[in-house]
Amino acid sequence: MPLSVDWSVTIDGINATSRFNPYVMELEVQDGAGATSDTARITLADDGRIVMPRKGATMAVTIMGQPVFTGKTESPRFSYGKGDGGRLIFSAKAVDLEKGAKEGKHFAKEDGTLEDYLKEFAKKAGLSGIKVDPALAKIKRPIWVPEGRSFLHELQRLGREYGATGKIQDGKAVFAKRGSGMTPSGRALPTIQARLPGNLISVDIEPFEARAVVRDVRLQFFDRKSAKFKEEKVDIDAAGATGSASAVIRGKRADKEDAKDRGDGRKAEADRDKGGGTVEIDINPQARAEGTCIVSGVRSGIDGTYRIETATHTLRSGDGGSTTKLELKQPDDKAGKDDRKAGDTK
Repeated sequence: MPLSVDWSVTIDGINATSRFNPYVMELEVQDGAGATSDTARITLADDGRIVMPRKGATMAVTIMGQPVFTGKTESPRFSYGKGDGGRLIFSAKAVDLEKGAKEGKHFAKEDGTLEDYLKEFAKKAGLSGIKVDPALAKIKRPIWVPEGRSFLHELQRLGREYGATGKIQDGKAVFAKRGSGMTPSGRALPTIQARLPGNLISVDIEPFEARAVVRDVRLQFFDRKSAKFKEEKVDIDAAGATGSASAVIRGKRADKEDAKDRGDGRKAEADRDKGGGTVEIDINPQARAEGTCIVSGVRSGIDGTYRIETATHTLRSGDGGSTTKLELKQPDDKAGKDDRKAGDTK
């Protein structure tokens, strides 16, 4: 049975929607934060008449008129079960892992900005370019070196350092500041509503971490004027930061500015990881990683604004329905607080 929601897929520029539609069982697209590759998967009921696409073909998916995925196909997978028939699965990833993005590199970028370094690295990795968030682009260091890391590995490392998200899609990369709700070009990401009653199907949220959170981050750096190692402290003022311990970052930073940037990145991680969970809503292809989700109508202490970590869109044939599942993090201060008094049911 064809999917009830409007969708389309092209493979190497050829629209295959009408050919797949009589056989499609499920279509799933996942958009995630960080350097983890976005994925797409189409499951077809197979009787041998469908031609398998080649490995490395370009696949693009649109749901309800919204482009949600572009990537390269992997090897197709076939399964069969008696009484169940054949299944042919086409999977694709946004990052071509057989290209230079996974290859370790050795080079040095002296006295340059983070943007200069990442642009040179992206070129060496075979990418067509990278867009760096203006809030991060001008960070300057005496020297940048990957020390044999791949471009993907370096995006992950620098993302942890500076509280950012690095992604590769369609041969291009982006490096954006986390939690801003903006793309690197300055465009606002969509805000998604999860309402009860309304489009909310299920919810499973822990609005704050039960474990204690460190009170501050401490790092050592070398002060050239005094020719001594000194310590930089960055306070964590996230909700729930009631721990009595400090997070001591191993290693030495190049200077005070470098230490502060790394401390701010660790602070951003603590703020992001202070709570979260999942919600499932009626299909909404506008939901994107790093966007905002407002949960409402559930209950006091759960309602609030969250950051989207992962958005998974699933279209199913028959009565399976079409849904969007959101992994949420970084709740606002409203979440986790139930200010009602005993006996108050409102």
